[in-house]
Amino acid sequence: MKNLSAIKRYIYNCRKCGACVGKVTGRVPYVCPVREATPGFEHFSARGKIIIAQGVLEGSIKPSQTLADAAYSCTLCGNCMLQCGAIDQETGKPLVDTTQIIEALRADLLETYPDLIDHSYKKVLTLTRAYDNPWGVPRATKGKWAAALGLKDAQKERAPVLLFAGCTVASNLSLTDRAQKAASILKHAGVDFAVLGRDEPCCGSVQKRIGEFGLARSMMEKNISLFNATGCDTIVTLCAGCYSMLNNDYQADAAHAKLRPRVLHFVEFLEKLIRQQNLSFCRAKSLTIAYHDPCHLGRHMGVYDPPREILRNLPGVKLVEQAATRENTLCCGAGGGMRLFADGACAVDIGLRAIESARHAGAEALATACPFCELNLNAAAQRLDSLLPVYDIIDLVADSLKIPK
Repeated sequence: MKNLSAIKRYIYNCRKCGACVGKVTGRVPYVCPVREATPGFEHFSARGKIIIAQGVLEGSIKPSQTLADAAYSCTLCGNCMLQCGAIDQETGKPLVDTTQIIEALRADLLETYPDLIDHSYKKVLTLTRAYDNPWGVPRATKGKWAAALGLKDAQKERAPVLLFAGCTVASNLSLTDRAQKAASILKHAGVDFAVLGRDEPCCGSVQKRIGEFGLARSMMEKNISLFNATGCDTIVTLCAGCYSMLNNDYQADAAHAKLRPRVLHFVEFLEKLIRQQNLSFCRAKSLTIAYHDPCHLGRHMGVYDPPREILRNLPGVKLVEQAATRENTLCCGAGGGMRLFADGACAVDIGLRAIESARHAGAEALATACPFCELNLNAAAQRLDSLLPVYDIIDLVADSLKIPK
């Protein structure tokens, strides 16, 4: 169990106090979204998973199908790690990094006991090896969103900014217009940027979260060479998962060359454009909106203010905050491969709680900045008697700029 051995300090730092199981405050209605959306047995909580990881590491617990299912029943949202509060006073980093524990457990199970892993996760890895993306979409299809826009090809023309759509946005027909709108917004603001189009690679986030560390590492190595070769100064991502992967995992793995461009999420770049007065908005609609903080953008990266500043600058938009907001935001349910777990039913149950939180705050709509959040929250919203629309911030900005659909 080499991966668990490498991070065992996090396992043994846990005192099993149960803050990750039962903590409740006015701002924290619950800690673990999976435990809340299931019967609540211990193995659905962070503490339970840490106990399992310790048992597997020490050989006192034998891996089984049930154990593997427990390992994959996690969104990797990081709320347990935040609410635990055990922090290294010198580094400011968590003493119990539950996301690393669970990813390492998955990696060891996938490597040593692959027959125990549900076929849906292995299918994602097979598709990645065949198509260089987890959704099995051919490169030509993945690049269609940019084909007719006359954008710079980053491998032929240099530009200071590389717009990185990400596999989920570029591959899903319900989301590809987000990339088109993002490109139109950058054009509107006079930004010199380029794209990789059909040659845009997968960042490796989904593969890493599933536990295929070797595949993710080889993808990172190839991608770093490609990104550095473009000569861009800044990579702007549309996906919170890509953003976290490029900023955290690419920097943490010292086995490969350093990624030279800085990485920003689109909301960070957009907020900067607004501050520089490069964008002028018109009144598009009057709407009371709650903002949903994606886990990979908020809890994992600390980006809370830029999306809210964007919304405050849109004429007619009134921003309301939910009871659980910013670092305490309720997970949407889509992360960590949960849309593959139990055919996605648990993920939608989790998302429904986030939707209900927004309605309780008086929101007429919910905005976010992550395609995974948007997809899962929209799926959850379908269960409501009265539909609560879910938007990407890109949609709202494009409307206020009168960019054609």
